[in-house]
Amino acid sequence: MIRNTANVSFYCRESKKNKDGVAPIEMSLIINGKRCIVQLPRKEAPAAFKRAINSKRGNDTKDYLEAVRRRINEIETSLIREGLALTADNLKSYFRNGGYQIYTVRDLFDDYMSILIKRVGKDLTPKTYRKYEISRDKFYATISPSEPASAITRAVILDYQATLNRTLDYVTTNGYCQKIKTVVQFGIDNNRIKVNPFCNIHLRKGEKCVQFLTEEEVALIRDFDFHNESLNRVRDLFVFQAASGLSYSDMAKLVPEDFKQTKEGQYYIHDKRNKTGVYYTAVILEDGVHILKKYDFKLPVITNHKVNVYLKTIRDLCGIEKPIFSHVARHTYATRCLNRGIRLEVVAKLLGHSTPKITQHYAKLLDKSILSEVDEAFKKA
Repeated sequence: MIRNTANVSFYCRESKKNKDGVAPIEMSLIINGKRCIVQLPRKEAPAAFKRAINSKRGNDTKDYLEAVRRRINEIETSLIREGLALTADNLKSYFRNGGYQIYTVRDLFDDYMSILIKRVGKDLTPKTYRKYEISRDKFYATISPSEPASAITRAVILDYQATLNRTLDYVTTNGYCQKIKTVVQFGIDNNRIKVNPFCNIHLRKGEKCVQFLTEEEVALIRDFDFHNESLNRVRDLFVFQAASGLSYSDMAKLVPEDFKQTKEGQYYIHDKRNKTGVYYTAVILEDGVHILKKYDFKLPVITNHKVNVYLKTIRDLCGIEKPIFSHVARHTYATRCLNRGIRLEVVAKLLGHSTPKITQHYAKLLDKSILSEVDEAFKKA
């Protein structure tokens, strides 16, 4: 009798009989408490199968099952020799495919992403899912997706991190690495990866530098005639964002009915943020009201990608050295409000932040504001 590390047993179930009265023989494999079922190619009448395995005499069915046990024993030996995980799933894969099927880096990501996609629209946003896709694609440039998942080593992770750092800031690199770490942990939890490649690699969270424009820089863009219809349109959209604090996605969904007006004539928007679902009340500054009236409250929205491309040209033509993209306008609005003494809690409501702690990232006082405040304080003394 061949003794296996796995607990091996066989069944031929009445419930699986076909019209000819026979059912497939099934093999149950249990290792470390985990069970999987393998359907064998041979079929028997369930009653005849039961008589055969309970018979004290040798017979063809018992010989067949013994041969299967022997094959399982050989597979166990092969897995151990090759340094592969001895699991019920690996035994099943090896037995059915005539050899060990390598679980690749692509398999690892495909398995995790197939779970992730089901969460989109529930507890996961499409934007977050897209970040996982970008992290994966960048990771494939470091290690071939056809490599075994076990080939994801500490050296591979450090190489990935160093490659990203060449073109991205620390916070963005950290975000991509965190997502790879999540996928790798999924592989570890499912016995696909034995050694944690992130061991002793600390992904510390850093604070991303918030870019914003000064009042003078906003005025420079606002008053610049680019003699180009597309550039002038993007200029107007940017100025409106800097005067309302809206993200591009929130601005893009606006319709004329969204704009409200107080008895005093102040325009504002009360809506839910597209990204988080948190309500905001955006008070539109004079520059923004001018833009709204120019377009009869129907803003000429194009794709965010095209806007950012045009903004690079606008920056160069205006001679502004700071990087400019659409979200810089939101940062600028927050900074303008804070520098004029509006309380952090109020600015959080304007922006639709769930907590003022998030707004603190925008609390970047201009040097002249710091100087004037200190000067004013000492004059009073």
